[in-house]
Amino acid sequence: MTLGLKDLYYAVCTEADGVESYGTPKKMAEAMTADLSVKTADGSLYADDTLSESVTEFASGTLKLGIKDLTPEVLAELLGQEVDENSVVWAGKEDEPPYVAVGFRAKKTGGKYRYVWLLKAKFKVPSEKYETKGESIKFNTPDIEADFTARKKDNRWKADFVGTEDSKAAKTWFTAVPEPGAAMQTI
Repeated sequence: MTLGLKDLYYAVCTEADGVESYGTPKKMAEAMTADLSVKTADGSLYADDTLSESVTEFASGTLKLGIKDLTPEVLAELLGQEVDENSVVWAGKEDEPPYVAVGFRAKKTGGKYRYVWLLKAKFKVPSEKYETKGESIKFNTPDIEADFTARKKDNRWKADFVGTEDSKAAKTWFTAVPEPGAAMQTI
């Protein structure tokens, strides 16, 4: 169970010879909601009139973020757009959004947080809504969506950790996209 959402970051992902690496994480925006949905590929094999084998594996996913606001510069970087010397962002039909890692944390009970990095996501151009002021104040906040997939180098798609802010992993969670430790174990 989580009680909040904060610290939304992204890091640009580059690939060379099928191996992904990441730039320094940057603050994306103030987070309001994060809706993560995963698609799986499922297969069943029947033999001798019964289910003999069943396989389910990660296929892809979608991340929908509700955020307070995105600066034009952050949006331009997420969508592969250009910014001129006057800080004007130019969107074109041939813009190519880069892959990015997306990280955040959600407060849990007992003083712990759930820390998450989605390791390879590509954002889509968000819808925009503008509305005139009326008798009451209404905030229009953007939603932005990304599709995510597994990395080529190790087929991993997510890093997930629950711990306190004093935990070793938590202290560097937003300074660099985490990589698997040298000693891995199956739980």
